[in-house]
Formats: sequence, C-alpha cells, structure tokens
Amino acid sequence: MHGIDVSRYQKEVNWEHVKESNIHFAFMKATEGDYLKDPYFERNWEHARQQGIKRGAYHFYLPWVSVEKQLEHFKRTVTLQPGDLAPVLDVETIAHEVPDAQLRTDIRKWLTGIEAHYGVKPIIYTYQKYYDQKLKGHFPGYHFWIARYQNAEPILHSKDKMAFWQYSEKGIVKGIEQPVDVNWFYGDVAALNTFCVPALPASNGVMAQNE
Repeated sequence: MHGIDVSRYQKEVNWEHVKESNIHFAFMKATEGDYLKDPYFERNWEHARQQGIKRGAYHFYLPWVSVEKQLEHFKRTVTLQPGDLAPVLDVETIAHEVPDAQLRTDIRKWLTGIEAHYGVKPIIYTYQKYYDQKLKGHFPGYHFWIARYQNAEPILHSKDKMAFWQYSEKGIVKGIEQPVDVNWFYGDVAALNTFCVPALPASNGVMAQNE
C-alpha cells in the first residue's frame, strides 16, 4: 500500500487530489521538541480525514530536550480517534553530548508514555544509518518505519520488525506542489488497521485526548 508523509515543506496540500492519486495513508508532522508545532498540522489533519485517508501524526524528537516535555507537547497537540494510525516518533537527530544508552532510555519513556495515553503502540521512524548505529536490536517490541533510498530496501536486525519503508523523498503526487516523501506499507488494509487506535465501546464515544 502506498502512502506519503508531509510537513510544512509541502505547504497547502490539496487532499482531494491526493485521494485521487491512490494514496492510502498519510503521516503528518505535528510537533518538534517541547514547543514547536507544524503550522500546517491542523489543516492537514482535518482535510485528510475529510477525504477518508488513513492519517497519522509524528513527533520530531530532539535528544537534548526533556523527554517529559516532548511527550506532553505531543499529547496536548494531537487528538486521535479510533482508526487513526499510531503516533510516530521521528528519531534522526545526532546529539554527541547524549550517550546512546541515555538516548534509548529516553526514547522508551516517550514510547511507553504515548502508549499509555492513546492505547496503541507507537512506531519508530528513522533512517538506515541512524538505525544501524543507535537503535538496531534495542526495540524488539516496536515496529520501525525506515528511510532508505536508491531502490534498496532497509535491512533490519533479526529481532526487529518493519512496517513502513520510505523509499524516496522526491515523490510527485497530484495535489502537492513540492516533492514529497513516499512510502510503502508491508501489508493490506487489514494489516494496516492493526497499527491504528482501536475502537472504543459504543458508550464511550470518540477518543478525546486533549486535556
């Protein structure tokens, strides 16, 4: 299944045209660090929903910023409904002053805090070299979304699992004026749904996460 991920660099996306381009899912940047918010997130989030595109939100992680503050920032910003894709932690920033062991400990704090809040296990996004150097084999309970270009599929540790492959950052999609990241999902619709916020009992209604 084919999907995209967007941020402010794609500016105002025409989601109706995106839908016509056989795009099944879209991840969109929501937050970065402990205070930055993507200026197009709310627009992308709502317009993708209106077109029936499976949507997901991601947080761009900064290793030198308090993980607790980053966690709270995402929770304040993103409201998920049943059927939305699991939150994604985008980990790709090098911070030489943060030891790898501390980086992994902090990443786990974000992941477990997000799962406790939204009721779904988050996904880890990174690129092949970063994965190889810092994450490989350390997160066996999570699925990865790996960026690797030049028509070479990502290579993972035997204990790790991959759900998404970002195979190019130069995709051309109707409704988006700028080049866009394009991705493959390893599975069908039913498999994709296993990465989504589960439905709640009818008496509870929609999942409201803003506090």
